[in-house]
Amino acid sequence: MKVPFVCCAFVLTGSLFAEQDTDALRKELEAFRTESTIRIQALENQLVVQQERATVDFDFQGYLRAGYGVDDNGNAQVAYQAPNADAKYRLGNEAETYLETIFLARTPPDVTGSADKKFDTQIRLGYSIPNSNNNENESTFSLREGYGTAAGLNPEDPRSGYWAGQRFYSRDQVHMNDFWYRDMTGYGGGIEQVNLGDRARFGIAWIGGSVDELDSDGTVFEDPAGQFRKDSVDVSLTEIASLGGQLSLMATYAYFNGDTVETEAGTVELLDGDGWAVNLYQDNELAEGVQNRIVLQYGVGVAYNFKGQLVLPTGLDRSLVGAQYDMEDIEQFRIIEDITIDHGGPVTGSGVLLYQKSDVGTATKESVEWVSAGIRPVYHFNQHYSIAAEAGWDYTEQSDGLDGSLFKVTLAPQVTPQMSVLSRPAIRLFVTYAWWSDDFQGLVGQPTHDGDTEGLSAGLQLETWW
Repeated sequence: MKVPFVCCAFVLTGSLFAEQDTDALRKELEAFRTESTIRIQALENQLVVQQERATVDFDFQGYLRAGYGVDDNGNAQVAYQAPNADAKYRLGNEAETYLETIFLARTPPDVTGSADKKFDTQIRLGYSIPNSNNNENESTFSLREGYGTAAGLNPEDPRSGYWAGQRFYSRDQVHMNDFWYRDMTGYGGGIEQVNLGDRARFGIAWIGGSVDELDSDGTVFEDPAGQFRKDSVDVSLTEIASLGGQLSLMATYAYFNGDTVETEAGTVELLDGDGWAVNLYQDNELAEGVQNRIVLQYGVGVAYNFKGQLVLPTGLDRSLVGAQYDMEDIEQFRIIEDITIDHGGPVTGSGVLLYQKSDVGTATKESVEWVSAGIRPVYHFNQHYSIAAEAGWDYTEQSDGLDGSLFKVTLAPQVTPQMSVLSRPAIRLFVTYAWWSDDFQGLVGQPTHDGDTEGLSAGLQLETWW
């Protein structure tokens, strides 16, 4: 009797221990599952954060215009621009592909210590490809920007900051004719957006003008040898309350250390010298969606062109320059009226009036006047379909030289994302007709309109920025 009893006790004891082991294993498994789930969730959250940070910490921006056109003779499209005019009306009148790619890297907040402290690095590459009627076409590549900024270090003035490098600095344009009337682009650095008692914003920069084969509008300089480096100190006061709008005042002092250039007259020495310039902008909203800017500019000496880079003045007769040329003798005055109507349609548009007079500092052909007027109305059939028209007139007159007019009209059906004059991307067809004075014969629409006083072109174009 004792043996069966002992066996039963042994079996019962074994079963009890087995159940305890099973419970222990089950609890261990549940703990492992819980821990694994927590780890997986943490990894997924970390991945999401990294993906979001990759989006926040890096940005890709850019600008592109590209297309193709032909003239009435079947040649590749050429641009129509008046001699001695510093710009042309651009709708249906851009005979190149131009691309800017911008790469922006932001230092993450866990490095700077706060989301309000911003340390950014930006690189901009430029590519210009002009249309060509032969196999001599050349593409131009340029590093247009490479600079860093630091802002938000002062909690009481979070917009103020510092910058250094190569930068598109203090650039302003009339969009219709892509005329950059001020462009202090160059190498250097400074401070910007400093609050002066809530009455204005202050900035100051030292700029060493960059020597680049590309002009402000992305076109290739016809004579790259006519571009020179200069040093500028540029001071700005912006966001000043005035006449119901905002006033901006920029002043520049520039110095040029001299250089040489090859002209029709041979090697010409450009004397060292300095100069100064003032720029005055008044911005007003005349009505809802109607923006207006009035620009007054005056510059003398090597600061005459309101740019960080020194360029030989438009209209300079290089065959008469002689052995030396004193750039301190140059002066330039300019007034611009730039208006944009963009209240959501169905009619939007823009317009410009411009007068410029330059004294190039030579005994003959010493002054050049440029008058320009243009309008670009856009009628929107609905959100995406519209038709743009542009009419532009440029008149130039040089003392003892050429004078005359160029007229250009364009009609362009287009597709855009929104009902806005500057909605982009814009995919458009265009037909452009231009005609010009007899004095300009052989100087407009080269090389396909030699001897003509009119021209016609048609094509397609994409213009976009992002």
